[in-house]
Amino acid sequence: MEISKGNWTLGKTGGSVITDNGEGFAPNTGHSDVEYYGGYLIAESIQKKDDARLIAAAPELLAACQEFVRKVECGEARSRRSYKQMKAAIAKAKGEK
Repeated sequence: MEISKGNWTLGKTGGSVITDNGEGFAPNTGHSDVEYYGGYLIAESIQKKDDARLIAAAPELLAACQEFVRKVECGEARSRRSYKQMKAAIAKAKGEK
């Protein structure tokens, strides 16, 4: 699986989610209109801000879940690091700091 790199956040306009890393974005497609969106476009026309927050938190949520599964498979399910990683990803998805 290869998702867009960088930090995913809410964009400036249009209910958008953006990244700060332009690697892999084709020129002249609108996805690289950094001035308009505030970054490289992941998704747009998202009507609900909570939905946009969840999409923006997707990379952290995926990484936290993968780390937790790895810990469970290695018999380290009580990892404090995995717990903190999941809590931080959930907080980002909910728009909390």
